[in-house]
Amino acid sequence: MKFDLLSFIGKHSKLTLAGILLLTAFFGYHASFLHLDADYNSLMYNQMDSSTFPGGTSDSPVQTSTASAEGDQPIPVTTKLDTKALGSNLVASTGEPVAPVQEEVFTSSYLVMVESPNLYTKENLTAITQTMQSLGATPYLSSPFSVLDFVTLEKKGTRLATVPFASLMDGQRWTEEDAALLKARIERDPIVKNYLVSEDLSSMLFSFKSTALTPEQEAKLSAMLEPLRTQGLQVSINGGAVINNLLMHYLGRDLSILLSLCFIAILLVYYLSFRAKRSVLLPFSMSVIGIIWTFGTMRLLGYSLTIVNIVTPSMVLNLGSSYAIHIIGEYYTDYAKGLNSVQSTKKILRTIFFACLTTVIGFLSLLFSKTPALREFGISVGIGVTYCAILASTYLPAQLNLVVPPKQVQIKTYHKGYLARTVMVLDRLVMNKWPIFVLLWVVVIAGFMLTKDHIPVNTNYMSYLPKRDPFGQSSRHFAQKMGGDTPFILTIEAPKDQTQFFLKSENLQKVYDFEQAIAKQSPDVKQIISFASYVSYANSVYSGQNGIPQSSGLLNLLSRMVLLMSKQGQAELGAILDPEGTKLTLYLQNYDAKEGDLMTIGSSRRIEKTIISLTSLLPNGTTLTIGGEPHKTLHFSDSLLSDQKKSTYASFLLVFLVVLFAFKSLSLAFYSLIPILSGVMANYIFMYLFQIPFDMITVSFAAVAVGTGVDDAIHFLIRYKNKLGRNGRTTKELLSQTIRETGRPIILTTLSIVAGMMMFLFASYTPVRIFGSLMSIALFNCMLSTLVVMPSIILLVSKVRHRLGLERKTDR
Repeated sequence: MKFDLLSFIGKHSKLTLAGILLLTAFFGYHASFLHLDADYNSLMYNQMDSSTFPGGTSDSPVQTSTASAEGDQPIPVTTKLDTKALGSNLVASTGEPVAPVQEEVFTSSYLVMVESPNLYTKENLTAITQTMQSLGATPYLSSPFSVLDFVTLEKKGTRLATVPFASLMDGQRWTEEDAALLKARIERDPIVKNYLVSEDLSSMLFSFKSTALTPEQEAKLSAMLEPLRTQGLQVSINGGAVINNLLMHYLGRDLSILLSLCFIAILLVYYLSFRAKRSVLLPFSMSVIGIIWTFGTMRLLGYSLTIVNIVTPSMVLNLGSSYAIHIIGEYYTDYAKGLNSVQSTKKILRTIFFACLTTVIGFLSLLFSKTPALREFGISVGIGVTYCAILASTYLPAQLNLVVPPKQVQIKTYHKGYLARTVMVLDRLVMNKWPIFVLLWVVVIAGFMLTKDHIPVNTNYMSYLPKRDPFGQSSRHFAQKMGGDTPFILTIEAPKDQTQFFLKSENLQKVYDFEQAIAKQSPDVKQIISFASYVSYANSVYSGQNGIPQSSGLLNLLSRMVLLMSKQGQAELGAILDPEGTKLTLYLQNYDAKEGDLMTIGSSRRIEKTIISLTSLLPNGTTLTIGGEPHKTLHFSDSLLSDQKKSTYASFLLVFLVVLFAFKSLSLAFYSLIPILSGVMANYIFMYLFQIPFDMITVSFAAVAVGTGVDDAIHFLIRYKNKLGRNGRTTKELLSQTIRETGRPIILTTLSIVAGMMMFLFASYTPVRIFGSLMSIALFNCMLSTLVVMPSIILLVSKVRHRLGLERKTDR
């Protein structure tokens, strides 16, 4: 005897509910361990971090180096200075290197920018120095690194010497002479501008390595900066530790607020549609259970809540609750016919199954993405929607079997309310004006073809913050003052087996020309920190002329200084030349000069295009490698677009195959694509008109809209197919009856989902707000297309078949 689950549920409703309660307790236990993860960098997949290009021209001879000239001896392995602050005497030593002291492991960064038009006074510098030393003495931060810990070059007689910017020793207070000397040295040194101080010298940057700060620790550090603010200095705080705390704050806020607002919006739609408490309480309880199961499963899979999947519970609520509408709506329709909740559920079960399947396909198509965060998002929502479909088919019939039956006034409201009247108007409109809707669909297709390749991309997480957020505004000001935020990192490697290649002036001169050409052609590059720029600066100090000197002695001196910086812990500067003189590292500070803002995809693309176009200026035989966050972000944006196309195409294909399998009809399968094509294409036009970019979240909207938007079409086509061949009615009559029967549940389910999605407008993150808007527009368009465009095209095809003599019995 075949087991009938729904019949079992009807006979053992309480036992069914008890089993669901036990499962909820199990998932709830695991859900309690689910945590928030605000680390944006963890969202990016381990993609290609760099791209390599050949340097020079193929018809130029390779410049080799020889170690015959005096001063061309190998660079000493160890160097030391007499003073803590990189001192005034550079002494080369070939003795045994001293093992570095093991430091506490710091996993993040904490940046402080102090700004004032009167920065270089003894009072201000004394307060700044004491405050930064106090910060460095806390267990959360390392010692600070700033221009006060850096060296510059000065000519003393006939020799070139390194001297500290700050001339005073530890414990000393600043004098006006010390302050004036500091300012004079900074004015003469082009290297530190847009790196450690601002171009106008009014801002000074202090960089700390940091542990992962708690909000309380961050507040304590900020309070320690209060004396500077009291003294009239402007203080801006930045860094990974601060950003993570801010993102954690917004993640927690959005999780609670969005979920609450979605609940309120959806339940309000339910109540206005059914005018019964059960229509509110039953979907509410089912959604809560579905979200608990989803959270528990995410924890079991090792997932956490991130910037991308923070909308998972809201999506599960919005999409999963629509199945409750099908169950309750069918129950209200069939109750007057004498059918109970189990019998009415059996009638609608096929619709729920295929609606769930296509929705899950839409989300699982994100598995084609290379980005782990998008894959986790697709899996999590797909599982949550499946749970809601299961609960709608088990939990709701069991509950409806136990509650008081609906009253006649409630059934009347369902059948003759405002939605029913709206459906009648749509029916008459489609039957009389169907050519207009066909033409409208053609216009949407044309608009999509014109705009689909012109949608911008944004992967700058700082732009995700609310525009009025103080930290976001401070970060933009931070970048504007310091000439950018994250740099391009260029590595130039010498030809194989060519030691001390870049200590030959003719080779380094070509690298210098390459750098100068980049600076001249790319206004987005505010500063270039490199070995060649240091040599040029040293030459200007020593001889009064910029550029690379012909003498190799100065090159060797500078190479020793660079290695010295590395020994002092400044890895970024220490990496600009390797000990063998075969590899250079260049840091290009990136800033969007057109937008006057932080790094953007546009500025990164312009800089990289300039770099690649100038590789012929490099010595022949060299290899240029482009890396750094801007390069990774640029390629990540390209990957996002590629992932978006793959997931969308996969979603269309899989949905088509599922509908083809369900209906065993090629024509009905093609008809089912009409609403989702309309929804996706109309959104592209909307994004183009309002310059809405693709980003980590909005990139998934098309695939999700395909899987979700086809639900209405499936519901419509199932009813339409069941009517084909009956009573000899015409296609127009069949479509009219199908619109009247399915219009109300289709509109109601769409309105409930759209109402929930519109609550995303209250999110903190811009992409979440945009995602909610795009999904709302897409699903609303899918609904309209299901009820007006798809029937119009079916009518058109019917008339064409009639003209060609290919009509069926219903094509009249």
